[in-house]
Amino acid sequence: MPELSSTSLAYLTELGMLWGSNGAWALLILVLGWIAAGWAERALKSGLARVRVADDMLRGFFGSLTRWVVLAVTGIAVLERLGVQTTSVVAIMGAAGLAVGLALQGTLSNLAAGVMLLLFRPFKVGDGIEGGGLAGKIKEVSLFHTQLVTGDNIQVIVPNATLWNAALRNLSFYPTRKVEIVAPVPYGAGADRTLDTIKALIKADSRILAEPAPAVTLGKFNDRTVDVSVAVWCASGDVGAVKSDLMAAIWRECPLGLP
Repeated sequence: MPELSSTSLAYLTELGMLWGSNGAWALLILVLGWIAAGWAERALKSGLARVRVADDMLRGFFGSLTRWVVLAVTGIAVLERLGVQTTSVVAIMGAAGLAVGLALQGTLSNLAAGVMLLLFRPFKVGDGIEGGGLAGKIKEVSLFHTQLVTGDNIQVIVPNATLWNAALRNLSFYPTRKVEIVAPVPYGAGADRTLDTIKALIKADSRILAEPAPAVTLGKFNDRTVDVSVAVWCASGDVGAVKSDLMAAIWRECPLGLP
């Protein structure tokens, strides 16, 4: 095997040191960029919280967007440090844009849906929603997905496009909601006495609003009972408790024609 000349050996040594130095710098830039991305995300969320210019949903979205921007700049800096011409990279990315767009159309649709959710604000963090076979409270909206928490404290990750394209019921949008109950009362119980008893139970519950006025009416006639329809209004957060307590009170105080 021919021996390397001193000039070639020096050249290879210099080249190896150059690549080693560039590689070390690139690794350092990557690590610092990764740390800076996380720090920038947290700092932006904290800053927006202090000045109160955005709610939790917007803070989460802009924090996620900031993180990805910092990571993108870091990637470009790493490539430049390794000697890659970024102009060539941009040209290649532009040429491959159509193929990438087709391959990532689902991801891009989630990104577009995330932007639309922020623009039109059909819900905010903390709202309870139902739709598309899903139900839970909104915890966070990011670039590509939304986090829900179910009633039994299970995390659900939903692509933004799924929420944007579904018909949603926002259970927290209005401060008040209607509670409806149907009680089957036997014919011999006495209509007036039953209606007066239920009205008294409603009046005794301070959580039930006076306006809109509660409604207690007779409904459908069955074989052995008549349905008494009860409709009251309360704060959105009290719906479950008011319905349960009112049903228990009616069951306790009124003769019901239960099977």
